Amino acid sequence: MTRKNTGLLVRFDESRRADLIKGKIGEGFETFSDALSVTDWDVGQLSTALLSFSASTIDYISLAKKGNQVVTSKNRVEFSSILDVESIEISEIEAILPAVMQRYFIRASQGIGGAIPSKTWVETMEAVKVLRPHLVSEIDRVLSLQRFSGMRFHGSVAEVQIQEREALGISLDIFSSNNKLRSRVLSEWAPPAEAVFDLDEENQSATLRALPSSGPSFLSGISKRYIQEETAIQHDLYTWPGSAPVHAGGISVFEQGGRKLSVIYANRNALEHTLGVDLIYYNEPFELFVLVQYKLMNDEGGVMTYRPDSQLSAELARMDAFSQAVKSQAPLTSHKAHRLSDDGFMMKMVPNTGLMPASGELIRGMYLSREYMNFLISPAGPKGPRGGSQITFESAPRYLTNTEFSSLIHSGWIGTRGVGTRMIKDIIQSYYSKGRALLISHETSK
Repeated sequence: MTRKNTGLLVRFDESRRADLIKGKIGEGFETFSDALSVTDWDVGQLSTALLSFSASTIDYISLAKKGNQVVTSKNRVEFSSILDVESIEISEIEAILPAVMQRYFIRASQGIGGAIPSKTWVETMEAVKVLRPHLVSEIDRVLSLQRFSGMRFHGSVAEVQIQEREALGISLDIFSSNNKLRSRVLSEWAPPAEAVFDLDEENQSATLRALPSSGPSFLSGISKRYIQEETAIQHDLYTWPGSAPVHAGGISVFEQGGRKLSVIYANRNALEHTLGVDLIYYNEPFELFVLVQYKLMNDEGGVMTYRPDSQLSAELARMDAFSQAVKSQAPLTSHKAHRLSDDGFMMKMVPNTGLMPASGELIRGMYLSREYMNFLISPAGPKGPRGGSQITFESAPRYLTNTEFSSLIHSGWIGTRGVGTRMIKDIIQSYYSKGRALLISHETSK
């Protein structure tokens, strides 16, 4: 089924309600809803909308999803992924666009109207981008959210970004202690349209490729509100003599209460040549360090399976060596240093079900400790039907879920103790040189 390229123009012309909604958007509210009657728009269909809070300007672009009927001839419409386009004068758009826009506005007070013809909508969005060139990448991201919502991306680039997405998502859960921040950030990710190939509308799938013009990581597809340019932040953890800064793509910064999480992406290889993804989470107040290495599971006869190889053995040996190097032998000197386990090295098995835009959920997988992983691939570990090592949900029952893992790290129950920045820097440099992508999450007090 071909996806409709539906566009809406909505004017909120009741002054009190308009002021209330605009105030909520300004305070950081991510969604709001209203009751509208719009023809030629199916229930559940995701569209893009231009929102107007005055008779003369267009103030925001957003996603709009039609819900169930709430009153006679009106359905609930939820607006999300709201982007401020800095009050563009409608007259400026009309000067570029031959079609008269006013007749397409849906007056929210009356709640009636229709979708904009596809050709006119495309021309309108091009005019908006001409008038706001510094917002083009963000406008394109919102348009891609609508276009590719519900799809699954495959291919080598998508497989790397699945792992990067999981690393970012669990970092946000650890930092915030709930899934609200993670859901908000991940659900606003979309790839650039020019990176999408082999689009199959019927099966809702496509191939994702790396382009020289597109960003190098999953982080490049999230909202720019979280990005701080590299030139604005210099951090000793992520630079060393003889090397360019590993965070040349910028730093994503999240704040909550009196704490801050800085997320840095480091990869010396092209995505299609990246061997995998590692997460390094460093909680400075707890002096706690955790490294998570991600592995993809593939569907084998309806069973998600990971088959260990020689590369895994080498990576576990490196983990074993670092674990011994950072293990503290000193007695406890503070409450915050107490751990249930002071081994900070883990692996996550991630079912490879495709990369999904406009989704805030993490993939249900398995967090396995270094010690347990060594057992699973040992002669004493579980074997497949032909006697070879394989890891499935059934054969590795002693795993942690996403929620269990993030809660334990957030509370300081799992992770190394007493680890200083010098050791963290050595670990970052070592893993960065091994052909894997690093997502470095650094939690600090403001």
